[in-house]
Amino acid sequence: MKRIELLLDRIFTHQRWIIHALWWFIILLLYVIFFGRKNSNYLQTLFFVGLLMPVTIGTTYLLNYYLVPRYLMKERYGFFLLYFIYTLIGSIFLEMMIAMLTFIVMAGVNIKNMNPASFDFFFLLTSLLMVVFLGVAVKMVLHWRQSKENYQKLMHDKVETELKFLKSQLNPHFLFNTLNNLYYLTTEKSDRAPQAIIALSEILDYVLHSGKSTFVPLKEELKQVDNYIALELLRYEDRVSIETNYSGDLDRHKIGPMILISLIENAFKHGVMPVVGKTWVQFQVEGNEKAVRIRMRNSTQKQVAGSGIGLANLKSQLTYLYNDRFVLTVDHGDKEFTITMELPIA
Repeated sequence: MKRIELLLDRIFTHQRWIIHALWWFIILLLYVIFFGRKNSNYLQTLFFVGLLMPVTIGTTYLLNYYLVPRYLMKERYGFFLLYFIYTLIGSIFLEMMIAMLTFIVMAGVNIKNMNPASFDFFFLLTSLLMVVFLGVAVKMVLHWRQSKENYQKLMHDKVETELKFLKSQLNPHFLFNTLNNLYYLTTEKSDRAPQAIIALSEILDYVLHSGKSTFVPLKEELKQVDNYIALELLRYEDRVSIETNYSGDLDRHKIGPMILISLIENAFKHGVMPVVGKTWVQFQVEGNEKAVRIRMRNSTQKQVAGSGIGLANLKSQLTYLYNDRFVLTVDHGDKEFTITMELPIA
């Protein structure tokens, strides 16, 4: 079906004159058959319709390619109505003049088997004008279809642009926090700095490559979550207790890049960094045949004003990726902060 639509679009684009010629040929053929069946004089019908058809064609193209785009599409309705009436009156007058001259010529020449009295001219004139309205209606439908496609493409491009903007905010923010961790290790001259560099390089490689995709395999994202946690543990050591639990069918699922890392980053920034004593973080991911359930819990000792740029971007990114098909709940208590998500299969 899609191939047929592409073929038709290509024909309409590159061979438009053939389509137009075929359209008017069909109109001419239908009129000859319809009006000629009354007296079985198809030659006379072809003669009259052939004389009047150029006026109908000219009127149709004048409306479709001048008045409609110049006035109707630009919402200049008053001018369009005025010129539309003038055009119809002019077309009717021109067709009547052609018919009268034809009748005069036929009466003077007395062509055999060509009797104007046996022909319903006014009905033909009205029918030809209906073709004008039909041509305008077809043009409006095609314009509406093209406008709808352009609007959908515009909205798709808008979503892609905004999504890239959100990622451009998220990734430097994550990099800034990670470089702070690495700076801490280097100032302490820790022999664990090389481990931090390796973990950082893997995460950066993930950000630069997988981060460009709309969706990535869930297991790839979880791998980088483990790298991030390992990187943070080099800094906080025994001051934070990390518990991760990945269960269920995870192979079939994909997820937006950096979503889970944003949760971990938010937990460390607001639940671990401001606290002097020991803290804890629990991260659970469970997959089934319909969705992925994610739960992030971390300890907190005071109400945190706001949730940071990372969590704000997370909400926006989920909206663009899943529309309204995701569930996100945030529960902020005095001693515990919980984020729960349920994401459908991408």
